[in-house]
Amino acid sequence: MNIKKKSFSLDAYTLENGKTIPVTLGYETYGTLNEDKSNVVLIAHYFSASSHAAGKYSEEDVAPGYWDGLIGPGKAVDTNKYFVISTDNLANVQVNNPKIITTGPRSINPETGKRWGMEFPAYTFRDMAGIQKEFITKQLGIKKLHAVMGASAGGFIAQSWAVEYPDMLDNVIGVITNPQNPILTSFTVLQHAMRAIAMDPKWQDGNYEDGEGPTEGLELAIQMMNAGAFTEEFYENTYKRDSSEISTYADIHLPTSYEKQLSEGIKAGATAIDASHWYYTSRATMMHDLAHNHESLEKALDRITANVLMVSCTRDYLQPTIFNKKMVDMLTKLGKNAELYTFESEKGHMGGVIDTHLFDEKVKEFLNK
Repeated sequence: MNIKKKSFSLDAYTLENGKTIPVTLGYETYGTLNEDKSNVVLIAHYFSASSHAAGKYSEEDVAPGYWDGLIGPGKAVDTNKYFVISTDNLANVQVNNPKIITTGPRSINPETGKRWGMEFPAYTFRDMAGIQKEFITKQLGIKKLHAVMGASAGGFIAQSWAVEYPDMLDNVIGVITNPQNPILTSFTVLQHAMRAIAMDPKWQDGNYEDGEGPTEGLELAIQMMNAGAFTEEFYENTYKRDSSEISTYADIHLPTSYEKQLSEGIKAGATAIDASHWYYTSRATMMHDLAHNHESLEKALDRITANVLMVSCTRDYLQPTIFNKKMVDMLTKLGKNAELYTFESEKGHMGGVIDTHLFDEKVKEFLNK
């Protein structure tokens, strides 16, 4: 599929913290909208991804969108049958990528004519669901969705749709995600990453010029996320140790072979990423909690009327299966139609993005039943 990037704008959107901001975000569509607009599947993207979920912008692209294994003609999310919409998030971390269209701390505040910086209001993934709803209903004229689905943070958005707008969707699919971000995940890859960025002397409370940001802190934040996103087996197989090294045993300042390999990969990918956007997205991820404003998780889940499918990798350290099971058990006790599908992958959390062949048939079955 050859894809064209588009954008939408909301002149004023009021976040759940009461702050109102103008919003411009990118989006992509795949497939054809049917006459009664009943075949819509909305995709929400994970932490460091974008609206580019499938296909290529041109034949020269090295790789297709991140969920191309799931989305396309004849695939689990069959674009011969469904009209698929995928949007960028607020504060998309890849803001330096020219294909990304987002609103965040590096955007211009129309009231001051300057970058928002740390004056940009905190947002939640519940806000993202609300922004998508405004766009889909008021600008596309779509009143109901066949399904909302997403991986990781995208699953946070999908679940928020199910809780906040229960009459607007028939099905929800959460992949490598949970109803509340695990507190351990907040400590291991989110809070520490925010601190690493803020401790970089070039952070300047987010008021840095282009090309002069806290690169070292950002690269460490990315490394923390990568360390949690894969399994120990993946690291042993991917980042090879050189047991014949001599210099690293003699000089404490020299990096090992596997440190150099990881560092080179992170440096290459970090050029598209902005530290303040990573900081804001980390905070939004930490604050994900379906129970917020609903007294309890049980009361929040009781609002759901959609069919629920949770897909979990049993070796996911960031969004462990145990919390998926508790959610599905709670939904079942509440009389909801919910199921859990698990798979195993040495890619751990990222198995939900990379190893789609391990659960694509389940997704297809769920969407088509």
